[in-house]
Amino acid sequence: MRDFFYKIKDRLDRLFMGRQGMDELSKAMFWGGLAVFISAVLFVLIGLPRLAGLLEWFGILTVILAFVRAFSKDLTRRESENYLYLSYRAKKRTELEAAKERRRQSKEYKFFKCPGCHKWLRVPRGKGKIHISCKCGYTLYRKT
Repeated sequence: MRDFFYKIKDRLDRLFMGRQGMDELSKAMFWGGLAVFISAVLFVLIGLPRLAGLLEWFGILTVILAFVRAFSKDLTRRESENYLYLSYRAKKRTELEAAKERRRQSKEYKFFKCPGCHKWLRVPRGKGKIHISCKCGYTLYRKT
């Protein structure tokens, strides 16, 4: 019995030799496709069969694409796609953490977004109408 499992492991190792495997993007596509497929089942129970059919196909297609990525031998393209996904995810995570920090500081400070460079500007609350200068040279006149 032990030899049987070693044979299977050896065959799987040979199958994945020179292939990408399940990187972060493939995992996200797999779990996202699975979630969409399960939500399609819920839409059938609600009574929206057309939308459910569309979501079902989209979920299945996403799961299939995840496995196509995992078995792909074009490593440079898959690595660049994964790098783009990881950089996008890191950017969104940073934005989410910054929003959480702004929400935490919202009692003491008021936040404005600069129309010139789109950076967040923090000013103390309760100072009345003030001029707010951004590093890009844009000046705002706002009430705090």
